[in-house]
Amino acid sequence: MKSLLATILTACAATAVLAQDAYPTRPVTALVGYLPGGAADLVMRRLAAIMTPKFPAGLIVDNKPGVGGSLAVSTLAKAKPDGYQFAFVPNSNLALSPQVNQLSYKSPDDVVPVINIVSFSPVMLVPTDSPYKTLLDLIQVARKSPESLSVGFPGVTTLSHLNLLELQRAADVKFINVAQKGWGEGGSQLLGGHITAAIAQPIEAVPYLKAGKMRAIGSFSETRQSGLPDVPTMKEQGEPVDFGVRYLLIVPKGTPASVVKYIHDAAKAAMETPEFMKFAADNALDIAYQDGNSAQEAAWADYRKYTPVLKQNGLLK
Repeated sequence: MKSLLATILTACAATAVLAQDAYPTRPVTALVGYLPGGAADLVMRRLAAIMTPKFPAGLIVDNKPGVGGSLAVSTLAKAKPDGYQFAFVPNSNLALSPQVNQLSYKSPDDVVPVINIVSFSPVMLVPTDSPYKTLLDLIQVARKSPESLSVGFPGVTTLSHLNLLELQRAADVKFINVAQKGWGEGGSQLLGGHITAAIAQPIEAVPYLKAGKMRAIGSFSETRQSGLPDVPTMKEQGEPVDFGVRYLLIVPKGTPASVVKYIHDAAKAAMETPEFMKFAADNALDIAYQDGNSAQEAAWADYRKYTPVLKQNGLLK
């Protein structure tokens, strides 16, 4: 009898392990904290299309815009840690947002970074027919006539916003700061003549640059971006402002290590495909692999880097 009971218990335990190891058995949702058509959405949808064979029940991209992209992280942080929800987020949502907003998560340690996918830096754009050919042209007018020129950016307390604030501080100028819901709004406002310039991510800017509708007058990067070699950095133009963006996948705390590894391996395989590498190259994105531990260390380094800048600009909560 004891032998039979032991056999039954062993079988039950084995069944439980197999059930856990069977992930994924139902659709998985990838949260994106920005509107469709923006950088995060475009990259995640391309990545998801390549990852789908690893998620036979479906991999669904769900846009949850709000609070500078942080709504997606807040939603994820409260989700069941079973791997059926993960989020594709910029480093700023982990390192910047918790320092300036009242959120359900407080630091990079409140979620689990899985893998870093791409990196890039925002660029400043003007319409092709703009009289401002360089950043200096823009700054000279802004110095003579404060708040006469307007610059759009995708959301308050995003890295684009921080870059704009730091540019104004470094150059001792004041633009009219126009917060937008996303690049769809920003691009329309710029081409419609409603704003003087706009800050966008490279993947958003490239189609307009190729079509000759816009001109990039500066990159918020330490060195010229490989995908935009003709665009000078802000530093080259006398204004050393360079807060770049990294995009990574995160899961809730408590997610089983085997599930974290599954998502990591699926994403890493996808980002190494010729299809994704071409997509990145065509859209001025750098493939920027980091494993979860390295991504978390980088997020904390960013957190410490942003703190004095946020304090200087009066944004710390």
